[in-house]
Amino acid sequence: MRIRLFLTVTALLLSDPAFAAKDCRDVAGFILPDVQILTTEQIAEPVPHCKVVGVIGPEINFELLLPEVWNGKFLMGGGGGFVGSVQNSALRFTNPLERGYATVGTDTGHKGAGVDASWALNNLERLVNFGHVAVHRTAEVSKAITHLYYGKPVDRSYFFGCSRGGGQALMEAQRYPADFDGIIAGAPAFNWSGIAAQGLQTQQRMYPDPQNISRSVVTQENLKLLQSEILKSCDSLDGLPDGILNDPRECNFDLNNIAACAENVPAANCLTDAQRSAISIVYDGPKDATGKQIIAGFPFGGEAEAGGWVPWIVGGPAPIAPGVPTLQAGFSNGIFKYFIHQDPDWKYTEQEFADYEQTSRLMGSVLNATSQDLSAFNDRGGKLLMWHGWADPALSALVSTEYYEAVTRADAQAPDYFRFFLLPGVLHCGGGPGPSTVDYLTALEEWVEKDQAPSTLTAYFPDTKGSARESRPLCAYPERATWSGSGSDRVAANFACTR
Repeated sequence: MRIRLFLTVTALLLSDPAFAAKDCRDVAGFILPDVQILTTEQIAEPVPHCKVVGVIGPEINFELLLPEVWNGKFLMGGGGGFVGSVQNSALRFTNPLERGYATVGTDTGHKGAGVDASWALNNLERLVNFGHVAVHRTAEVSKAITHLYYGKPVDRSYFFGCSRGGGQALMEAQRYPADFDGIIAGAPAFNWSGIAAQGLQTQQRMYPDPQNISRSVVTQENLKLLQSEILKSCDSLDGLPDGILNDPRECNFDLNNIAACAENVPAANCLTDAQRSAISIVYDGPKDATGKQIIAGFPFGGEAEAGGWVPWIVGGPAPIAPGVPTLQAGFSNGIFKYFIHQDPDWKYTEQEFADYEQTSRLMGSVLNATSQDLSAFNDRGGKLLMWHGWADPALSALVSTEYYEAVTRADAQAPDYFRFFLLPGVLHCGGGPGPSTVDYLTALEEWVEKDQAPSTLTAYFPDTKGSARESRPLCAYPERATWSGSGSDRVAANFACTR
């Protein structure tokens, strides 16, 4: 509170444009509590801007970019995975500098690479920073620097994140509702207790022998067979045999329809008992020892796509890192070793789920952004736009769907400030056969600044450009896009939103 008051008072004292920085180098002279400005640099591309590198407290590093031509707005970008380096996903998805935004990213208070979570060993401060504090402090400090640099306060502040950044987005709306006017949460990693259990139980079946993690029980040939059979059964349910499941929940595919391998000998056109069991846990989701569902499983779709189940769930042909066969295994093992048990010698084969709720409670209290109460964010006039790819192999779209439904059950007025969009055929944060390129930021600006709530968004297929760009509409949940039956199925105007 004292830091916030100091930043606010300092910025107000220098609100007169006459006090604005004359040069990027002037930022180095800004004095803010518990903040060090390490470097400042004037950069020409993609547009002229000032790059400010600093650290908050002992180790929350950030990079703030201040464009020469400022639109008066601020946009923070989230990180991915365990973060561990300064990351700003807004730079990838929204071109903020070209649009005139001041924009910032942070490493969330630690250094690490890939699926390494050892930075959290016996370090609660780093875990709390990673959980929620670093994003909040970075937002406050960066808005204060922006105010001082331009000599006037930020008009509107926004947040964009996907994956871990999507979880950061929901955390901001729940814990720090005053930080941002508008928030975009893509494919959010927000239920860390569930994510850990999901990845671990899947790994226990995909790799039952810890001495042999060079090959999964499930093969890439299995995935091709699986996806082929699912599409054969369900692809035409939406009237479009296009390799995309419009709503996978309509698909009642039975895994038992795939032939059993004779004498349980693996082959390309069948499944062994072990393969069927390993695939089933992905769709069914993890349960505790009493049979209670911990988190929803994955919907059908995207099994054999490049960037689908292979890197995330099944693995191959090479490990993600030494001793780490899949991304899902890497993240879940890191969570159990360093967030839950604080034991680097913990083994995934030894984990049981008899008391999982109690086991994961402390970690969940820091990392989970599962609260259904967004009233404080709504009271400030905040707007939240969430999206998720139906074929996401990293984080289940069903989990996001359940969260949105829970919020709207608790508050019938939630669609006034919270909208949710599902992207058919889209993988994790993009990719896949579905349309994945969407201008979420413009939609959010119009909602926040003009009170025009988005009922539809236009999504473009990858690798199409200009007037030939192929598109489909995204409909605010629970509606979905339905083809009219005539005209191209790659033109958004030929679809309507229906329930």
